[in-house]
Amino acid sequence: MGKVIFHVTGMTCSGCERRLEGAVSALEGVQSVTADHSRGKLTAEFGPPCTESVIKETIQKTGYGVSENAKKTRDPIAILILILGVYVIARHMGWLEIFQNIPTISEERMGYFALFVIGLLTSVHCIAMCGGFNLAQSISSANRKPLRRSILYNLGRLSSYTFIGGILGFIGEKAAITLHARGVIGLIAGGFMLLMGIHMLGGLSLSVRLFPKLSQTLSARIQSTGKHSSFAVGLANGLMPCGPLQSMQIYAIASGSMLTGALSMFSFCLGTIPLVLAFGLAAGILNMHWRQRMLQVGSVLLLIMGIFMIQNNLVLTGFTVSPTKTDTDEAIVSTIKGNAQYVTTALHANGYDDIQVTAGIPVVWTITVDEKNLNGCNNEIVLSAFDQQVKLTAGEVVIEFTPEKEGTYTYSCWMGMLKNTITVQKP
Repeated sequence: MGKVIFHVTGMTCSGCERRLEGAVSALEGVQSVTADHSRGKLTAEFGPPCTESVIKETIQKTGYGVSENAKKTRDPIAILILILGVYVIARHMGWLEIFQNIPTISEERMGYFALFVIGLLTSVHCIAMCGGFNLAQSISSANRKPLRRSILYNLGRLSSYTFIGGILGFIGEKAAITLHARGVIGLIAGGFMLLMGIHMLGGLSLSVRLFPKLSQTLSARIQSTGKHSSFAVGLANGLMPCGPLQSMQIYAIASGSMLTGALSMFSFCLGTIPLVLAFGLAAGILNMHWRQRMLQVGSVLLLIMGIFMIQNNLVLTGFTVSPTKTDTDEAIVSTIKGNAQYVTTALHANGYDDIQVTAGIPVVWTITVDEKNLNGCNNEIVLSAFDQQVKLTAGEVVIEFTPEKEGTYTYSCWMGMLKNTITVQKP
């Protein structure tokens, strides 16, 4: 009986562990096997007829690499600084403004297509996380209908995600989440994305697991179920421990609506399907080199989305963030008449106007809304400092509040993407 530790490359999550453990434990002569993606190790106890070379070959056939040396952890600070630099450049060049013009699927306040894009960008992680289950639907020797089974598998995922999103949105609705709490929840979701992205790039060893691990017993049951029902495996997928998925689940809670939560998770899952479906049908075509490159790209995108989500939700919690550039560069100053001050601005497709008001005097703020400039991102204004959230409709919308203290306050769209300021001056 021998015991060997293999240094495995390409493992990113507990799904990878289950896939490797299942493949190696199926070998004749293997007594026990334990994979640890956080340390990049697979420990196996085995005897004849199994050999070290057979296990190594099995690991490689499963889609992972075997190196001679232990996994080297990159500096997470360096990775984060690099990504922050890319993000700052992208923001300065205006590349991020593409999100401001993304259309919505309905009149609901959620930018559903934006969530579809997030799903599309993070679907590489879905392949790594659920690849074993996905491949089981496509390359089984008894499977003569890979397309049908793969479609059923993804329909199961879509159903599960949507149902869970609706339940979480319902919980958020009944809990009556405040604006500040919603921002905090968004910050947590963004933090999860950041940690997962850094981990996937090899810059963080999640020895203390931030995400729950799927038990071996449950994993085995899901795998066995897959032999009979691809749809059932897809349904079980909604319970898989996954960083981006859990971030979206937190997002669904913050929506505070059963319908919005369900549609949010539906849109996110729909975005993951094209690449997951293609991966299942093209199983075995991509070699390890390209698989690693795809994971790296997905990790960087996950990091950027995490930073983006954190910045947006900082606004919702009341932090001052640099304003969004619009057609009007200078702040519009209020005019005092009697016991109130009045200011009129226009809604822009790419944001709002900065305004300047006087402390201690009630503000009557009229926003002129042209329907052609109204979109799924700018159709709701959040004034965290004054505890107001106002829905915009075509015509004139009036917002009233009284600024008590001088200073600069940030207000934004409901997603925190479009940001402008209210400057309060001394009387």
